[in-house]
Formats: sequence, structure tokens, C-alpha cells
Amino acid sequence: MRLHLTAYGFLAPALVVLLVFRLWPIVEAFRVSLTDLNITSGVQHPIGAANYVRAVTTDESFRESLVVTFEYVLLRVPVQTVLGLALALLVQRPGRVVALVRGALFLPVVTSLVIASAIWSQIYHPTNGLLNSILGSVGVAPQFFLGTVSQALPAITAVTVWKEVGFTIIIFLAGLHAIPPEFYDAARTDGAEGWQLFRHITLPLLRRTMAFVVVVTTIFSFQVYTPIYIMTKGGPVDSTKVIVYYMWERAFAFLEAGYASALAMMFLVLVLAVAAVQLWLTRSGVEY
Repeated sequence: MRLHLTAYGFLAPALVVLLVFRLWPIVEAFRVSLTDLNITSGVQHPIGAANYVRAVTTDESFRESLVVTFEYVLLRVPVQTVLGLALALLVQRPGRVVALVRGALFLPVVTSLVIASAIWSQIYHPTNGLLNSILGSVGVAPQFFLGTVSQALPAITAVTVWKEVGFTIIIFLAGLHAIPPEFYDAARTDGAEGWQLFRHITLPLLRRTMAFVVVVTTIFSFQVYTPIYIMTKGGPVDSTKVIVYYMWERAFAFLEAGYASALAMMFLVLVLAVAAVQLWLTRSGVEY
């Protein structure tokens, strides 16, 4: 009994944080979603499911923001997963130089996303930006990366991949180091090498790690907001207006906190559903 009380005592702070800062806001957001709360006046009246009906039936901007969000997710998740795995394979061996490379790759992860977005805004600048200077040196005309509908979302995706790929590398490195080396030794004895080792040993035994990476990266991608706010404000022509930015806009630009809360609750259910489907599709029975 005393051991149980000690365990609960250690768990209590984390449980309090979870309840106060995670679960309670969700409950409160659901309550607010059933009202027409105006955040400036504080006046609210119960309106039932009217906000949800509005989102589903009449709000075209909401549907468009969902499309943009899924486009961003489909751009970022495969690129970050494949790039993270490739870089992890390159830096998995021990050594001082490799350790320095690992540190350099992880450095953007601990950099503020606000600062990173501001720096990349200057790199993408159409006239004075570093990227256009490099393109100009090889004869390519200046590009208006953040001001062109076809380029804005990929440009922001590149920033977030650069910022977060180090985290993906660390996860893959942990998975690679957990694979028993005896498997590779046995395969080499049978004549396997290179691509055969990667395809028949590394990939199957990394399936659970990859599932974790895909699900976590997907959840983070759905939550993208900061680079959108700093770099494009949802433009040009709403081509980067993702759902989280749209929710912020409804709550703080149009003062519709109740409606924004309804959008948030619907978005929460959507993200949970996508994560559940991904976990089901990437489940693995491989044990080692």
C-alpha cells in the first residue's frame, strides 16, 4: 500500500498538469462550442449544435482550409519521414565527425519556430533573399516564393521539414540501434549486402518506429500555425490558410469564439481519426 501511495505521489504532478492544461481546456472548448460567445464582450447564449451545422453546411472557407491542411500534411509527412530515415542511416555510425553532423542536424529542432520563420522569410525574399541570389547566379529568374499560389505552401513545408527533421532523425537512430547486429551478420553470411540488408532487415524491423514517426509527424503537421502567421498570413489567395490559422481568424479577427471552438472540436475528432487509421495501417507483428 505504501509503495502504491508513493507511486501516486510521483504521478500526481503530471496528472494535475494533464487535467488542468490538457483535458479541462477540451471540456471547456466543447462547452463554448455550444454558445455564441464573443470574446470582447464575454456575452454568450446557448445555441446548441448551430455552430457545428454551420461548419458542415454553409462554411465554404472551412472546407477550403481543410483541403489546404491535408495538402500540407501530404507534402510534409512523406518528405520528412524519408529524409529523416536517409539522414539517420548516414549518421548512425559512431565518430567525432558524425557526432558533429548529428548536432548540426538537430540544432534547428531547438531553434524557436518564430525565429526560424522570420529568417526564412528573408531567405525567400524576392529581391534580396539568399535563395534568389543563388538561383540568379545560375541564370534562374527571381522567384516570389511566398507570394505565388503554387509555391507558397511548398516553401512553408520546406521550412517546417528543415526545422523538425532532426527530431525524426533521432527517433530513427533509436530504432536502428535497437536492431540486433546478429541479424545483419547472419544475412551477410548468406551473401546479402547493401540494398538487400536494408529491404529485408532494416525496413521490416523499423516498421513500428516508422509508424510512430508517421503518426507524430502527421499530428504536428495538422497543428501548423506559426510559420503561416509569420510568413504568409494565410495568403496568397488563401493558398496557405490551414485550419488552425482559420480557427484563430474566426476567434480573434471575427470575434466568434463559440464558432472557433466548434471548429476546434471537429478538428480534434478528425486528427484522432486520421491517427487511428494510420496506426491500423502501419501495425506490425514483427518481434525481435
